[in-house]
Amino acid sequence: MTPYAQLPTNNPEEFMRTVGLSHEDFQHLNERLSHYLEEQKAHNPLTRRGRKDSKLILEDRLLLTLYYLRHYPTLINLGAVFGISESYCHKIYARTARMLAKIEKLPNRKALLEDAAATLVIDVSEQPIERPVKNQKAYYSGKKTPHGQGSAGDLCVDAGNPLPGGRKRPPA
Repeated sequence: MTPYAQLPTNNPEEFMRTVGLSHEDFQHLNERLSHYLEEQKAHNPLTRRGRKDSKLILEDRLLLTLYYLRHYPTLINLGAVFGISESYCHKIYARTARMLAKIEKLPNRKALLEDAAATLVIDVSEQPIERPVKNQKAYYSGKKTPHGQGSAGDLCVDAGNPLPGGRKRPPA
């Protein structure tokens, strides 16, 4: 992973594998992000007072954010690649991710929590483990069958669509 100026833009497959977007989509997103920043500076001219500009250009900040979302490296490793500290890497990621959410008009956390999930499936089956041949008394509970065998039949997926053999969920 290298900063934006060193990325291979002539190989679309490698760019897509590295960033997660095509080069054209990356450029479009970068233009929207720069337009948003210019709009914010024009709307609030005093907010930048006393601050230095970022050590990274806008393309590198966007690349850092997209690379983190695609591959989830540790921030200390990502900071080392871009030549910045771990805390500054987190600061850039958090700011850019918030701006991307505003640009793309993504719903916030509260809106996502208000929308009830239509279907929820949880795998609660137990996996048998091998116990040692010698001294297995410390690992043996005395039960002959696995705990909760068949509990998946009691799990309801949806009020109207229980799992086969399961009961309907009681009304809340």
